[in-house]
Amino acid sequence: MSAFETLFKRGKNTAEFIATGTPEQIADLQRWQAMLESQTEAVEKALAPAQRVAGRFRLLVAAEMWCPDCHRNIPPMALLCQRLANIDMAIITRDEAQPFIDLPGVDRVKIPMAVVLDEAFTPLGTFIERPASVVNGGAEQLEAYRRGELLAETISDISAIIAAAR
Repeated sequence: MSAFETLFKRGKNTAEFIATGTPEQIADLQRWQAMLESQTEAVEKALAPAQRVAGRFRLLVAAEMWCPDCHRNIPPMALLCQRLANIDMAIITRDEAQPFIDLPGVDRVKIPMAVVLDEAFTPLGTFIERPASVVNGGAEQLEAYRRGELLAETISDISAIIAAAR
């Protein structure tokens, strides 16, 4: 059994992960979740590439409930898995995610960090901390992210990794 498979089986589902937070942390995460639910058009566009791909996929996510970026990005990841039955997610702690360091381009585990895995638990790509449009954008993109306007970008980034696996 690979390290990724072992970690996936040990991971928590979304509800179990959220339950580890304080009432304030849970409320913050739920605020982003509600905001995401109002972004229907952007979510549909972001889901489209992954909807066209057959096969099973898994998201192995390193996250902590104290982390504001996790509050923003776990709801889009969970929605992706809710909407696409062929994608499952397990959440582990940052400390448990040390095998992530062996992946190309990863020198330390930033959270949230999602490793997209295929059926055999082979890594296909990673989502690290924030959507690529935010990481590669300027101050305006960062502010839009902080306001919650780019929540569907998380889905888009992961969907693109899955679509590339064809």
